[in-house]
Amino acid sequence: MSEAALELKEVRKVFRTATEEIEVLKGIDLTVLDGELTVIMGPSGSGKSTLLSIAGGLDRPTSGRVVVGGVDITDMSEEQLTKIRARKIGFVFQSFNLIRNYTALENVMLPLLFTGIYSVKEAREIAAKILEIVGLKGHEDKFPSQLSGGQQQRVAIARALAPNPDIILMDEPTGALDVDTAAKVLSLVKWLNQAFGQTIIIVTHNPEIAELATRTFYIRAGRIYEEPPKKTLMDIIRELKAGGESEDIRKTQISILRTKLEALERAAKVGRIDQLLLEAEIKALERRISRLEKYA
Repeated sequence: MSEAALELKEVRKVFRTATEEIEVLKGIDLTVLDGELTVIMGPSGSGKSTLLSIAGGLDRPTSGRVVVGGVDITDMSEEQLTKIRARKIGFVFQSFNLIRNYTALENVMLPLLFTGIYSVKEAREIAAKILEIVGLKGHEDKFPSQLSGGQQQRVAIARALAPNPDIILMDEPTGALDVDTAAKVLSLVKWLNQAFGQTIIIVTHNPEIAELATRTFYIRAGRIYEEPPKKTLMDIIRELKAGGESEDIRKTQISILRTKLEALERAAKVGRIDQLLLEAEIKALERRISRLEKYA
């Protein structure tokens, strides 16, 4: 039976401001097994990036436990977490996060050196081999600015892969890439999972990426599901239309448009606006106000 590469147990995350508490994660239970390629899908604001940050030890849960590769990291000091991240967790971000004045080889060497167990010679040799695996042989001495977006993301994947971590966490890894380049990067990710048995967790809003997964989870409003939530985006929109919130918004918009109309008329009196433009804008505003008044 496969061991768990990642376990989140009743994980809650609450952000506090001066006036309110915002519960972003609401008791997340999640187990990802060794060798799985897991996709966590959710819209913006669903809590998926917060979940990934907590899974990777970049942020701490308000309550609950986080276990990576059999090690409970929840209560570790920042110094301990830094070592754990270097050895057990790889990260791939949408924006690549490469160090601009380091070569591709040097970028991949860094996490190996951060582990504290490799010599510079060993780190250089491993980095060169990993860059070859991801298809960048011959590009070792190039700086990020000399590489395409797809090549930069391959460097980022090589950097995450180099220390042979328990898990690689990917946050919208193809969000900054065109379709063809994204397909090549995702093909590499799938191959690394199959050929290396590397455990990979991807958070995304893109349903096409879920086709790569061995398992897919869905996150919505801070809760996680193994099946797509029955309430769709259109259901939520219909509920909003049925309530009084839409009417309040329309009334507010009418008030804003009337203020703009008054401001335009004042500007016209002192000659700060062209008369033709003024007439066209006033007519457009009056039409919008009339439409909104009918709805309201």
